[in-house]
Amino acid sequence: MVLIYNLNPAKDAKLKMLCRRLNIGSRSVDKSEYGHKLGYLIGVSDESQITDGDDFDDEMLYISGIRGGMLNLFIDQLRRNKIIVPLKAIHTPTNEGFTSYELYKELCAERDAIAKGMNAHDQK
Repeated sequence: MVLIYNLNPAKDAKLKMLCRRLNIGSRSVDKSEYGHKLGYLIGVSDESQITDGDDFDDEMLYISGIRGGMLNLFIDQLRRNKIIVPLKAIHTPTNEGFTSYELYKELCAERDAIAKGMNAHDQK
């Protein structure tokens, strides 16, 4: 499953077509769902409580259930099809408890730290 955030309609359609070709489920996440835990959005949790957070407009993907060679193929096909989404995350037991807001903040912190040549979790 690939959760899709804030892609323009043409890019969204192109990504969903790629997912269909690779037999990967995908869906766009509406802003009203950003407060749900990611585990709920991908169907591994029944906890439907919603938490408030700051909306975001950056493009983002959350990739779940795709492993090994299929993950490599998916990432390669994103590149070959020129589907550029700067913020991407792979499902982990830790981040499935995040909301979309929290995942977005974490990915932005990591991106900013990398740009500064630091570890994303440095305290400086």
